[in-house]
Amino acid sequence: MEDSSKNNPFLGWRMVAIALFADFCVVGFAFQSYPVIQLILAEEMELSRFLATLTIPGFMLISAITMPVVGKLLDTYSIRSVLILGSFVYGLSLISLYFVNSYTAFIIIFVLPIALGASLMGNLSVSKLVSRWFREYTGRALGIAALGVSFSGLVMPNLTNYLLIDLGLSWREAYLYYGLFTLIINAPLFRYLVIDNPEDVDQLPDGKSHSDQQDLSEDAGEDWTLKQLLNDRNFWVLSFVFALQFCAMMAVLAHITFYASERGWAEQAAWIFSMYAVPAMISKLVFGWLIENKMDARLAVSTSLVIQLVGTLLILGSDSPNQLSFIIALFGFGGGAALPLSNILFNKVYTQKSFGFSRGTAQPFISVFQVSGTPVVALMFDAYGNYQNAFLFLCSLLVLATIVIWFLKMPETSKEN
Repeated sequence: MEDSSKNNPFLGWRMVAIALFADFCVVGFAFQSYPVIQLILAEEMELSRFLATLTIPGFMLISAITMPVVGKLLDTYSIRSVLILGSFVYGLSLISLYFVNSYTAFIIIFVLPIALGASLMGNLSVSKLVSRWFREYTGRALGIAALGVSFSGLVMPNLTNYLLIDLGLSWREAYLYYGLFTLIINAPLFRYLVIDNPEDVDQLPDGKSHSDQQDLSEDAGEDWTLKQLLNDRNFWVLSFVFALQFCAMMAVLAHITFYASERGWAEQAAWIFSMYAVPAMISKLVFGWLIENKMDARLAVSTSLVIQLVGTLLILGSDSPNQLSFIIALFGFGGGAALPLSNILFNKVYTQKSFGFSRGTAQPFISVFQVSGTPVVALMFDAYGNYQNAFLFLCSLLVLATIVIWFLKMPETSKEN
């Protein structure tokens, strides 16, 4: 009997491309565009530094609270349906920002329906999709998929700056167009091109033929319960380490446009912010490849943390916009690896069967730390009048994370797996 899996082109890389594009839109429209918008929003609504930077932490926190439910939905129901639902919630919520006239209404919409839509349509959903299509090449596939997050960091700040400054649009109009794009492009893309499982089209993970099939079923993994997760040391090590890394990265990115403005480089602020993106894209590929080629995962995480630490320290010594841009690029290379590394490690430790549930359950704990960095830095700036002590505090978090990752016990992996 002829093996039909050899005759049809492998569709796994299409899922990777869709995941990359979805991450680009979710992160770009809400997170990556906001550091540019917050400068105008703060001036228009006369907001303090604390209030202006509170939006993204609130968005991240509410998004994280919904993650365990989203993770369980992904492990139980159709990924395509979850993505379609998320695109409608996300797109309509962005459009609704066009009609707000107060900061209270703005932040309520941003941290509730937009955050929910981002959870349903975002990285957890597409990472689950990609991990169903790949086993042997999970590292590179998740690394490539995560490029969308960093690519949006290059494109969206500059695009938003162009819309607001060069074209003279309001921030409300920018969000209106981003929402319409989500409804018109993302929703149909998910509906017609996403395939939940390779088996649905008579294919196997990694493009293998049926003659090469081993135990590649998702059911082969372990089904972790909530009690087991909460009692497992690895769960807390991973949650704590990536909480600290995301916290330090998010805080720097949330304040870097303000930092550049304080130094007299306001006109270059959007460009400086976006300079982390390309190195972050490269690091996702590099670290994904390293993990896939048997580099100790703890060493990979430690390396990314140290690079991010060095970049954070060097920010304080920058003397020009160009120098700060180079430093942010170094910072991005270190911090950019955090997203694929966290997905890869949760997938390795808790198996494909429980990847969505374990990663989703960890997200609230991660986000409690992650979102706290931005307001803490704002309060420290208000107290000291500069960013020096705040950025040194972030460096101490990265040092702690570099130590804690070595408490992770990697699971034994059989030669067949």
